[in-house]
Amino acid sequence: MAYEGWSNTTISGGQFSNVHGSQTNITHVHGNLVQAQQIRRELTKWDDTFIQDFNRFTHIRSPRVAQLFGYSDNQNGSLALIFYNAWIPLSHVIFKNNILSPLLYAYFGHQLTLWKPDEDIDIGDLWIDPRSGELHLGPHVQIPLYKSWMLLSYPSNSMLNRQLPPLSIQTYSDMGTTFDYLTRAVHTVHIILGIARCDMTFWQELIDEDAESILQTLSGTIFHEPSQKITARMPVEVRDRTYYYLFRADISSDAIRESLDVMEDGSVQFTVMPMDIQSVEEITLRYLLSSFAELAYSWITQAHRVFTQHRIDEDEWDEYGMLAELTLIFKCKRQHPMLQENTSITSGSSGAGPVYLFIQPVPQPSDDNEVWRFWAEGTKYFWSSDPSGKEEMSEAMQLSLGLPSFTSEIGTLYDSWDQSAYEAIKMVHHHHHFDSSTTDLASMAGLPILEVVGDDDQFETWEDSTEITSTSVSRESDGPTLDTCRDEEYDNVQRWFCVEEDSSMLKEMEEENEVEMELMHVDEESDIK
Repeated sequence: MAYEGWSNTTISGGQFSNVHGSQTNITHVHGNLVQAQQIRRELTKWDDTFIQDFNRFTHIRSPRVAQLFGYSDNQNGSLALIFYNAWIPLSHVIFKNNILSPLLYAYFGHQLTLWKPDEDIDIGDLWIDPRSGELHLGPHVQIPLYKSWMLLSYPSNSMLNRQLPPLSIQTYSDMGTTFDYLTRAVHTVHIILGIARCDMTFWQELIDEDAESILQTLSGTIFHEPSQKITARMPVEVRDRTYYYLFRADISSDAIRESLDVMEDGSVQFTVMPMDIQSVEEITLRYLLSSFAELAYSWITQAHRVFTQHRIDEDEWDEYGMLAELTLIFKCKRQHPMLQENTSITSGSSGAGPVYLFIQPVPQPSDDNEVWRFWAEGTKYFWSSDPSGKEEMSEAMQLSLGLPSFTSEIGTLYDSWDQSAYEAIKMVHHHHHFDSSTTDLASMAGLPILEVVGDDDQFETWEDSTEITSTSVSRESDGPTLDTCRDEEYDNVQRWFCVEEDSSMLKEMEEENEVEMELMHVDEESDIK
C-alpha cells in the first residue's frame, strides 16, 4: 500500500498480505507498530470523517488486537484501512468472476440468519472475521459492476442445527465442504432459495410492437432469450392467476413519491403541488409479475429436466431465463412557463392547489391482444384537477400551471442463471438420491410442476410476433444490454424484490412439507448429535 503524507512509522518484524478492492485496500500487519514522529498539520474535512468512522467501526476491545484506520490522501478520496488481524470483505469471497457463488451465498445467508434473523444487508457492508468466520458490519466496499447486492437471511425457523460453528476461511473454495455444511445446517428448501437468488439480469427497452406481445406472452414462462422461444411454463392454474403489480416508484421528489396511491382500476395516482414537479426530470414505475418467485424456484429445481428433454448443451444454459419485471419510464418532455393568467388556481408565491397525475393501468397477461395493443401504442398518463381522475386537464390549464408533459419508455427485466447455479442444484438432487431429470426435488419442496413446451405448443399469440433482438432498442448508454451485460444487476434489482410475496410463499411451502422435510433430515441430525 502506498502512503501519502504519512508520518514516520516503524514496523518491526512485519509480515504483509494485501487484499485489494475497488474502494478499499487492506493490509495484514504482524509485528510491532511504533510511531517515531508526529507531524503537525492543519485539520481537514477528512479528520471529521475519520473520527466518525473510527467511532462507528471500532468494535473490538481486546488488548491483543489493534484496529488502525486511515484515509489515503488521493484525488478520489478512496478509503484506506489498516487492520491487524484484518476482517475480509464478504464481496471478495462470495463473488467469482463477478458472479455470485450459489453455495456460498446460501451459506452466508445462513450465517446472517444466525446473527440477524429476518434481515437483509448489502453484501458490500459485510465483513468476515478470519478467526471466527463470523459476519460483521464494516465500511462499505463497492462491488464491481453492481450498484449493490443484498444478502437475504432466512426465516429464523429455517435451521436444522444452531450449534455448527462457521466454516474456516480456508474451506470457502471447497464447494463439497460448503454443501455438506448446508445439508446439516438448514432445510433443503432454503438451499434451493439461496441458489435461485443468484440470478443474472439484463434490462431492455421495448418498442410498442414488442411490448404488446412479449409482456403478454412470456409471463410465467421459461424461454430462450435470444430467440424468445418458450421451453417451459407454469401450469395453467398458476398462469390464470398471474398478474403485474406495482412494487416500486422512483422519483426525485419525496413529497410526490409519498403521495402515490394505486387506484381500484390499477391506475397510479400522484398528488402534485405544481411547484414540486418543476424539479422532477424522470418518473420510473416498476411492476413485478406475481408468480416471479414461484417460477424462479420451480425452474431452478426442474431446469435439468427441461435441458434433458430439449437436448440443450451446457454452454447454452445461461441463455434460458424468464421475464421478471415491466418498467415504465416517464421523462419530462418540456417544462411550461408558470403563468398566473387564465387559471382558477392561484400560483406563484402563495402556492397553487394540488393537481393529480394519473398513470394508466398496466394490462394483465389474461387480457386480449386488443387491450395490450391499445395500451402499448397509447398515451400512458394524464393530468387532472379531479382526485378521481374522471376529467382530464386541458392543455391550456397545464400550460398555466407549468405542468410538464412526458415521453414514455417501456422496458423489461430478464432473469437467467449461470452454469454454477445449475451445478449447485444438481448437488441437491444427488444429495436426496433424485435423478436431476425428474420432478422429484420440486415435488418434495411443494413447487408447481412446469409444463415442458415443444415446437407445436408455443402460444398462439407468439406465432405472429417479432423477435425483440431484431426490432427492440437496447440501452447501450445507461443500462445493461443482452450482448454485453447479461450478468449485470440493473439498479439493485436483486429481487428477491418482493419480500412479502417471497416470505408468504415460503411459509406455505414449509407448512406443506414440514413433516416430510424433518423425516428427510432425521439421519443427518442423528449424525450431528
